[in-house]
Order: sequence, then C-alpha cells, then structure tokens
Amino acid sequence: LACLLVAALVWVAISPRILGSQGGASPVALVVATPTATPTATASPTPTLGPLPACAVADVPAIHAEPSDWARTMLDTTYTLDASYRPTDLVPVSRAGIGGAGSVRSLVIDDLKALAGAARKAGVTLVVNSAYRSYEDQTITFGDLTKSLGSDAARATAARPGHSEHQLGTAIDFGSGAPWLSENAWRYGFVLSYPAASSPGLTCYVPEAWHYRYFGRATAAAIHNSGVSAREWLWINGH
Repeated sequence: LACLLVAALVWVAISPRILGSQGGASPVALVVATPTATPTATASPTPTLGPLPACAVADVPAIHAEPSDWARTMLDTTYTLDASYRPTDLVPVSRAGIGGAGSVRSLVIDDLKALAGAARKAGVTLVVNSAYRSYEDQTITFGDLTKSLGSDAARATAARPGHSEHQLGTAIDFGSGAPWLSENAWRYGFVLSYPAASSPGLTCYVPEAWHYRYFGRATAAAIHNSGVSAREWLWINGH
C-alpha cells in the first residue's frame, strides 16, 4: 500500500511534463519503489532458575531422574527418586581393588580404582563402608535412625527414602582417608556432597566427611573450581 501511494504521488507530480512532452500521447506512470524495512529480531528472554531452594521437607520428583542423568540429578530434602529407580549396571566395588563391600555403577569403577591406587601410593588405604542403597534399604536405615534419634535428628543426618544419593549408585561412604580424600578425590571424579563450610544450610544435611558422589573427572573439577557445594552447582548448571 505504501509503494502504491508513493507511485501515485510521483505520477501526479510528473504527469503534466510527460503529457506536454509526448504531445497528447497516453501518459506513462513512473513507479518509484521504496525499500522495505528490515524486521528487527526480538531477543528471547533468558530463563532464570531463581535462588537455590530452601531445604524444605517435601517429595517433589527430581527434575533429571533417568539413570542416564546420573551426573546431574539433584537430590535433597525436597527432590526425590521414585521407589522403582534402580541402576541396571551395578557391580561390586571389589572390582576397583578397594576394600569394603557394596556395589556401584560400572561407570564408576575405573576412576574408583585410580583413586584407590593413588591413595595407596600416598600411604592411605581406602575402604568402602557403604555404596548403592535401594529405596527399600534406605527405608530401613532411616527408620532405624528415627527410632534411635527422633524424626528431626534423623532428617538432619540421613536422607529419607528416595532422597538419598546412594540410590543413584554413584555415591560412596568411605571408612578411612578423609584428609587425603578432601584434597584429592575431585581429581578422580569424586566430590564431597556435604562439606562443613556449606552444611547444613546449603546442602540440607549435617557435614559428612566420608560421603562422596561420583560425577566424572571433568564435572568434578568444575564443581571443585567453582568453590560451591555440589547441590549449588547442580541447581545452577544441572537444570
């Protein structure tokens, strides 16, 4: 419509000269096109996650709850796994040449073996006290703690069924070597889940110097270098 209007105006302006020069010949309209404005792209709003959720007692399904999401599943007092969640690739920790008992996902074994070997070279012997726990196992563990400590103390010191990182098959409670692990575990893919500096306020549980979760070397290094707890890092980067 704008182009037609411009063309009409140009015709009105020049038609007398065209008619005069053509001696009565049929007038010829001169159409002048105007450039079409280029649409401006509108940037999509950047989604924001908001602040780290408070440590509320609830049962919200974890955002990444598939076994393939093992490195970005955030579990705390709010987010939970289904009772049926059970990795299909569990193997004994003995395959890593480490003492103790329990099972972990097979993807953990190579780095667990490397971790145990590096510890031995440093004069430290690592032992596994606990590894994978099913939903049912955690129900028993939490129930025993509730009977002995009371519900409030139990929730502060242990995860309710479905909320435990042990159900992922990538968490280990070590029975020895805490000072060495605090300095070196991340180099082999393991991160302390409940460090004293962040617990319980930011991790939802009291400090545990023995509870490590496997993330893989690259992610563990990223968490270590960030200076924040694994829960904080997962909220920022895993969702």
